[in-house]
Formats: sequence, structure tokens, C-alpha cells
Amino acid sequence: MSRRIPFRRAASGFAAAAAAIGLVALGPVAPAQADSPVDQVTGNGVTASAVTVAWGVGLLGADNTTVVQPRDPTSPYTFMHHDFQGLTVTVGQTENIVHQAIKVSWSGGKPTAGTFNTNYLQLMECYGDANTGPQPENCEFGSAGLNAGFGNSGIWIGSRNGGICTSHTPDVANPPGTVDGSPGTLGCDPSEPTSSSHLQNSADSFYSVPFIPVATTDRIYPPPTNLPFNRFNSNEVQQASTRPDGTGEVFFQAFTRTEAPGLGCGELESNNQPRDCWLVIVPRGEYQPNGARTTGELGNATGFVNESPLGAASWAQRIQIHLNYAPIQPPCPIGAAKERQTLGTQLVSRAVFSWQLALNTAAGCRTLYGYSSTPEASSTSQVASDTGIPFAFTTVPIGDEAVRDGRARPTLPPLVYAPVAVSAITFGFNINLGNGVVSTPVKLTPRLLAKALTQSYKEDLTDFTSTSPGPSWVRNNPLDITRDPEFVTLNPQIGPKKGGAPVAPLLTADRSGVNAQVWAWIRSDPAARAWLGGTPDGNGMLVNPNYQNLKLDQTSTVDSFPRADPTCLNTYPQLGERDPGRCTIDLLPYVENFDDGTSRVRAGNNPEGADWDPNERAPDGSAGWWKAPPTQLAGSTMLWTLADSANLASYGLVAADLCNADGTGCVSPTAASVTTAVSYAKAGSGGLLRVDPATPGPGGYPLVSVVYAAVRTNQDAAALTDYASLIRFAVNQGQTPGVDPGQLPHGYLPLPAGLRTTAMRAVATLLARGTTAPTATGTGTGGAANGAGRGGVPNGGAALPATGPSGLPYLTSRASPVPAAKATSGVEVGAIRWALLSVLLVGLGGSVGGPLLRLAASRRPVP
Repeated sequence: MSRRIPFRRAASGFAAAAAAIGLVALGPVAPAQADSPVDQVTGNGVTASAVTVAWGVGLLGADNTTVVQPRDPTSPYTFMHHDFQGLTVTVGQTENIVHQAIKVSWSGGKPTAGTFNTNYLQLMECYGDANTGPQPENCEFGSAGLNAGFGNSGIWIGSRNGGICTSHTPDVANPPGTVDGSPGTLGCDPSEPTSSSHLQNSADSFYSVPFIPVATTDRIYPPPTNLPFNRFNSNEVQQASTRPDGTGEVFFQAFTRTEAPGLGCGELESNNQPRDCWLVIVPRGEYQPNGARTTGELGNATGFVNESPLGAASWAQRIQIHLNYAPIQPPCPIGAAKERQTLGTQLVSRAVFSWQLALNTAAGCRTLYGYSSTPEASSTSQVASDTGIPFAFTTVPIGDEAVRDGRARPTLPPLVYAPVAVSAITFGFNINLGNGVVSTPVKLTPRLLAKALTQSYKEDLTDFTSTSPGPSWVRNNPLDITRDPEFVTLNPQIGPKKGGAPVAPLLTADRSGVNAQVWAWIRSDPAARAWLGGTPDGNGMLVNPNYQNLKLDQTSTVDSFPRADPTCLNTYPQLGERDPGRCTIDLLPYVENFDDGTSRVRAGNNPEGADWDPNERAPDGSAGWWKAPPTQLAGSTMLWTLADSANLASYGLVAADLCNADGTGCVSPTAASVTTAVSYAKAGSGGLLRVDPATPGPGGYPLVSVVYAAVRTNQDAAALTDYASLIRFAVNQGQTPGVDPGQLPHGYLPLPAGLRTTAMRAVATLLARGTTAPTATGTGTGGAANGAGRGGVPNGGAALPATGPSGLPYLTSRASPVPAAKATSGVEVGAIRWALLSVLLVGLGGSVGGPLLRLAASRRPVP
């Protein structure tokens, strides 16, 4: 019997967002300029708000155009300018920033020497209301453990500290030493301390730039343990390399107030406008600020830069770009409007957030729409109840999770389904190993994915350690996927990953039709099915027997990613490790949601591979607990996650190519491949379009989902009118690609015309029912003729008329790939107050028959 763990609340910023709309306020939203040619589904590149700036022009003001401080040709630090004078940086998006990654690219730089010895960029996020830009005290920077180490870079390079020179004048010929007696070759900053605030203690021989959290006067000085951020939750990039041709790129993860309270980006200020922030880029060259060159004769140079980027001389070389944030809370006062709640699949989260922002402005706070990301079972409970939330976003018919469990679909009140979005599921990678950053798609076959999802690599097992060889069945299996000959043949550009932590994909604990699609694609391949059934691959690799027992090769109802290996191992009893030791849920913990997984992959923050640390604190406050591994650094990064295409695009991850068993026919989730898949979709249970992963069409991407809005129609006229208005906006103005509020974010395919027509029929249905002002009852309105509804859905309530108010038929021809707007009916299941959704999400089975090890509540959340 499987053990269940509580589903962890999907605490994305979208769930708390709300926006307003009035029926009469649905005029067109002025579109932004079209994005540059970036694929709409894979996209994250240069948008209409991109800013390109040459280092030589100086510092830009808040309009990202006006030069508020040109470079000074008479500066005593002109010897540093030679390294940066050709540098030009492009920031791909500067407007309507949310928690996302921003593409930063550059050219004209000097190639990075060694392992980040010299010539690289440092990036950080800062707040600051002045047009002249932020101060170093306003920046999130200085977390320990985020650079290549003391052997390749200076001890101060990733800190807020630096050496104080014996002279305030730099000198290339005779660099001044430090006040503590260190030679000038080690570097120091002649312009520091700029004030007494840069001295933590008056007797210090080094300067220290405090961090001052937004809206406070608190000065928080290093050491790093004092700072309100660390390597696990900071977005600073301490070392970004420049290629031999002078170019480079990095995806910088922008933080809102939610992720970085000390910066407050996106928080509404007293003027009811969101706080904007800055992206600061500090280039590092071959000179220390005191004039010492890092290259030269042995004994006369260190070979690496050795000063904090927050020091005055290095800070003066910065490039600053102003970032305009979307508000992270509704600008409508509480109680100012009626609220219309929605909930459902996280696949639509980023689109809903965009639509909310625009609709709020249009409606003037007359109607507020809330949204919560919830699992399918919660959507069913809510929609089925007359007192629950009547509007759910879903990729499957409401109640489908019961059918997958072998139970009858619950009887439901009358529902109308309207397609609102097209999304894809894929695997996103962040790889930066010995061969550099991997920017080309990673090829996966169904069997490779089956291996990664079944704890069949040695390092995915709790009992494979330096002192334990693991079970006998794993002896011929590779350490990890990067050493699997099948993977190496398909991806020779990657090379083996470093370190001993697992490299299994980051997964969520939910159960969903989307997860079922992934397993269906795996089962579509005979080689993968055979391997899951116990047949070794050509190199002798076997499936983990605990997963073979689940019969994943046969069942078509699996809709989760189990942690089915029951093994626990106490490897450090001498250090007080608690029995039964580390279990699978410790080694391979789940992530909260797709946003959590993709942001962790982008940041190199791997929750997998936790080990016992006697210095960690347990949840009860006692000493000793399992600790996640350090943040992965450039040159040793290998992380991947299952995610939707919108989050993948937002964080700029490299998508997987899904290939045939022999490595041919590889396809990525692009606008073209997703369009093909939708065109080959067929109406499934309930008439909703479904892409069969085995037959997505020539060149079609197999893991595509159409997201529907399922609306209960036994509501009052005002509610039906408001929900109809939301759908109407979403499928019209909301399908215009772009990054402005109301537009369709990257990662979503604009709805094909046929689906938009279907959605508008659903809108007409809701408006027509609204005019009759039905009362909310358990069985809906109209007659109750028991029997099969259209598409085989139980239909015990009011049936739709043959045509809508506009005369358009609800049913289309069988040759058309467009499903009908449908109504189903049933009885009340139970009420759950919407305000308590975050704590009432149903317990989700983490397995399909095998045990889920370790209750989630008994393990400390991943840092």
C-alpha cells in the first residue's frame, strides 16, 4: 500500500496576484512593439524593451537613455579603462519584470583568462530611487561560496570587503601596498573607505560595504553569515565568462520583493507604483584598483583580480540598467471590488498573471479576479461544490484524476469548457561543465528518461556511497546519466558531470494529466517499455526493481513521479546521524512547483544529494540534519527539471530534444512543433482536445497540452458575465505575444483560430445562461435527463441547445480538431473555502503503488 505525503503549497507569486475587469471595460490593450525574432514557445531573448549600452558612454539614468555620468578621461583610474573600452552589453528586457530570468549578452570584451583569473563580468540586482542609479549599499552581493575559489581569484572578489591602501593615489609603476603591510601586488582600493560607514570598526585595515535593506537605515556588515541573503537564495552572478571572441551571455534571475525582501522590487510604494530596481554589471579586467597589473613577471603579479566590485574604484567602472517591475500585489484596495476566484493547473500561471495586470487597469477595481495554482483533485472538489470556486483551469475533464485512479468520474454540476492557452511540457537544462556552457538542446530518448525517473543510476540511490557499493542489481549501471553510454552517444558535447551529487531531474510531487502524458511518451517506445519491464539495455543497465514492481511498462494510469526505492542508510552514526538514516525523499526531494524547479536550475541551487551535517539544525532545534549540497558553480553545473514551456522560457533554460529510440527524429518545443501537435490533437474524454504523445504528427512535439477554463454554469448572472469577460479577454487581446501586461508571455502558443472560435462559443453560452439568472443548486438548472452527454460525459443536468445565442453550433464536424463547448452536470461534492486553499490541497500520492518514503512534514524544507 502506498504511503502518501502532503502536497506542498505551490507558493508562486502568481497565486497571490489579483486583477480587475469590468464587462464594459474590455477595449483593446495597446500592444507593445513586436519582439525581435525569438521563438514564441522557447523564447527569452531580446524584447521591445531591450537596452544596449557601450561601456564607454558612461552611466545611464532611469530612462536607460540619458547619460547621467560620462566616463572621465582624466580619472586617475584610466589605466583600467583599456580593458573595458570595447565592451557593449545588451539586456534583453527592462519593462514589466517579474520573477524571471533576463538574457544579458555582450561583445567586445577581453577573453576570460584561466579559471576566472581576469576579464569577466559580475552582475547584481540593486534598488535605488535616484536617477543617477543605486549605491553599492543597495545591492545584493557578497554571498560566500559562489566563485571559483581562492586558487583562481582573490579572497575579496566575491565579498563586500577589500584592502585599504597606504595611499589614495593609484600608481601603475609603484602600486601602493595595504595598511596591514601586504604588498601592492595583492591589490587594494585607493578610494576606500569612501566614508566612515565603510569601516565596520575604526581600527580595521580593510573596508567593508554594509548592506542597507530597502526602507531601512540598518547597516548590515559582513561576514556573509550576517547578511539577509546567501548562496542558496541570492541572484548575484560573481563570475560570468567572456569567450575567446569577446562575446558572452548569461541569464540573470530577477528577484521581486517575494524572493529578495531586502530589495523590494515590484512592491507598491506610497504613490501606488511598483518599486523599480537596477541591474548592475561590474566588468573586471587585468588591473587591481591600486594600479597593480595581474599579469607580468612571476613575483610581481598575483595572476588574478583581488578586490570587491563594491569598492569605489571598481564600482565606478559599472554599467547600470534600470528595470521597471510589474506590481506584485493588486493596486486595488481590499474591499474595493467584488472578487471572482479562479484556480487550477500551474501551466497557465504566467499567462493569467499577465492578463490580470491588464484587466485590473481596464476595470478600475470594479471586479477582482484571484488565481491559485492547485492540483486536479482540488479543482474537482471546488468546481463540484456549489459553495466552492466555480472556475478552474485544466488540461483534462474535471474529475479525470478519479478515472485514472480506477474510480468513477464524480457527478458534476453543468460545466462549460473554453480553451484559453496552449502550453508544452519539457525538460530544461542548465549545463556548464568543463566544455563550457551548453546552449544546444540536450537529446533524450524515452528509455533515457525512464532511467532518470526510476532511481536506476548509482548516485540516485541512498545506499551507494564511498563506503557502500549499493545493491547487486546496480553493479553494471552508470554513476549518473552523463556517464550513460546511450546519453554520451547522443550528447558528446556535454562530458561527465563533476562531484558526487545526483543529477536526476527536479520533479514535483503532484498527480496530473500532464505527468501521465510524460509516462505515455515513454511507453510509446518498445525499447523503453522493455527496459521498464526488466530487460537490460545494450550495456547491461537494469531498472531499479522497486520501480519494475510498479509495472510502469504496462499501466496507462500512472500520473505521478514516484520515489519508490524504500532504502534508507545511516552513513554517519559516529556524527549522530539519526536512524533510519538518509532515505530517498532526503536524497531526491520534490520541488514545490515548476517555478521553483526552473529557478533552482537557473541558479545552480540543487536540492538533491543532501548529506548529514552535524552542524545543521533540525526542525525541532536540535543539532544535526540533512543538508543540501553547495550551489553549483560555473564549470561544474549540471541541473535539469521537468517544467512547462512558459517557465522554461522565463528562466532561459535549454530545452530537451525528445528523440526516437535510435536518436533520430528529435524535436524541441517550438512554435512550429507545438502548432503541428495541436493540429493532430483529437477530442478525448469530455470532448477536450488531447495530444497523443505517440502520434503528434510529423515534426510535432509530443508533450503539448491545451488548457481549458471549466466554468460551472449554475451561478448567478453577474458571476457568469464576469467569468465570460475574463475568457473573452484571454482568447482575444490575451493571445497577442509580448511582455506587456495583458499579452501572451513566451512559452505559450497563441490559440489557433478554431480554438478561439470554440472559446467564444463558450462565452456566448455563459452570457446566455447569465441572462436567465439561474440559481445555484446541486443539480444545476433545467431538466435532468440521465444518460450520456456529448462525448460520453455523464449528463444528468441541463443540456446545451444545438446552437448558441449567435447561431453558432456548439458541436463541430468530426473532421475538425476543435472540441465543442460542453455542459455536464451532477451533485454537490463538498465545499472548501477558497481562502483556505493553500492549506487544504489534497494529499497527493507520490507513487503508483510503491512506498513514498519519509513524510514530507518530517523533513526540513530544502533551503
